[in-house]
Amino acid sequence: MQPVLLIFASLVFALIVVYPLSRICARAGLPWWPALIVFIPIIGPPITAYLLALSRWPSHPFGR
Repeated sequence: MQPVLLIFASLVFALIVVYPLSRICARAGLPWWPALIVFIPIIGPPITAYLLALSRWPSHPFGR
């Protein structure tokens, strides 16, 4: 693949995945950096899902 195409694909990935994840983390009361863990191959998405699923969400009305 051409380098320009790879750069474009990574920017599209960042807009489609990382930005919404950072918004979800902000609503969950977490910092924005867990959204960047998605870039770690194979183990990144499960770690981010684990952090979001098992952390306390202070914005949630029930507060778990």
